[in-house]
Amino acid sequence: MPNGLNAHIDHEAGRKTVCVSHCLAWFNINPSQYTYTSSNKNRTAYENVLRRFGWSVRSRMTEFKVRKNGSTTLTALRSSMRKSKYNSQHFFIVLVHQQKAAHLIVLDGRGETVVDTAKNKKWKVESVKQVF
Repeated sequence: MPNGLNAHIDHEAGRKTVCVSHCLAWFNINPSQYTYTSSNKNRTAYENVLRRFGWSVRSRMTEFKVRKNGSTTLTALRSSMRKSKYNSQHFFIVLVHQQKAAHLIVLDGRGETVVDTAKNKKWKVESVKQVF
């Protein structure tokens, strides 16, 4: 399995970030295989990277009752996931934020952390996407 980056790489029009590169590496996508994980015009460019390498990415915001205003906590999401039909063989890429900082993590269908480069922080959920 490829490793993620150790430091952010900034380009003129976008960047590769440590957290996103580690999440993509978990899906067996090496950082050398893509240029950007986010840009000024497209914060979720990582979704297109996943799709380009054969993964499907689908929103599960409604299913897990994640509010669009970003007020749902990661703890509440984990609780919803434990009650869902999903198990440890299902994977979700979760965009979270904390004031001005954004972060990406991978959770399994039980809400257990699979990839997280900034553990033990309190996050609010911005989006939840199933990757399959």
